[in-house]
Amino acid sequence: MRMKSVLAAAVIGLAACQDSRPPRDVASASASQQTGAASAVSDHACEGDPSWTAPQAPVRIHGNTYHVGPRGLGVFLITAPTGHVLIDGAAPGNAARIEANVRSLGFDPRDIKWILVSHGHCDHAGDVAELVKRTGAQVIAGTGDADLLARGGHDDPQYGERYFFPPVQVTQQAADGQVLRLGDLTLTAHLTPGHTKGSTTWVWTSCEKDRCLQMVDIGSLSAPGYRLIDHPRHPDIVADYESSFAKVAAVPCDIALAPHPEMVDFWPRVEKREAGDPDALIDRSLCRSYAAGAKSRFDAELAKQRSAPPQRD
Repeated sequence: MRMKSVLAAAVIGLAACQDSRPPRDVASASASQQTGAASAVSDHACEGDPSWTAPQAPVRIHGNTYHVGPRGLGVFLITAPTGHVLIDGAAPGNAARIEANVRSLGFDPRDIKWILVSHGHCDHAGDVAELVKRTGAQVIAGTGDADLLARGGHDDPQYGERYFFPPVQVTQQAADGQVLRLGDLTLTAHLTPGHTKGSTTWVWTSCEKDRCLQMVDIGSLSAPGYRLIDHPRHPDIVADYESSFAKVAAVPCDIALAPHPEMVDFWPRVEKREAGDPDALIDRSLCRSYAAGAKSRFDAELAKQRSAPPQRD
């Protein structure tokens, strides 16, 4: 069981590492190596990375936006008197910690009306079902991931039967560019498929006094161990990724957030702010630079797969 846990951390953690920018990028591992390792892990793979359940005090990012998840995963609370929004539920085992973080900020978790999902993988949707039980919130996800969420990760087009989580019933599917309004809150869904068919980049504005900034929770653009050529379950995967790279690069972006904090150097930026730089989290080039880095890694992997012998289904 210990060996399975170690393998789980090595493989599913590649998604986080590929989402980060150099020098922590380990995307040089071949797709065949990643896929081979993935085939050995258990359905408890989300338990493999200790940071995904590591305690973390909540952090105010700007205005009414807070990080309330574990150390290693992005979970964001957006508050308003008319009801709150939570983005993602982290890996299984985090619901009580997220609930406690929300309470420690002075908010009632039962005032969370919506839980938005970045994409249907166990490290982000793993405890959404439990959080729904605790809050009574409705779940909103990008068109394309509702079935995967309802299956609890089973029959994943890329991972197959490897990474499971409690099934999540989606209340509303968000279309590309759809504007969602909850009382005083307005959020926009930008579908950025590829990592999953319904992967979504969420955008909203948070104000602190008279300073309003655009927040962007970037959808993952990595392809860890993915089959990119002639995929029978996702024939448009290359076109989807290409569209998503362009979309993320183009979105106006004051503060970039992400499902994996290392994608945007979140914690080093927080530490820099605490050391005295009040604008350390603001980087209007970060969405563009993240998309460029992800595209470069994707293009390299795509070229490698195109030069390899065809896969048999």
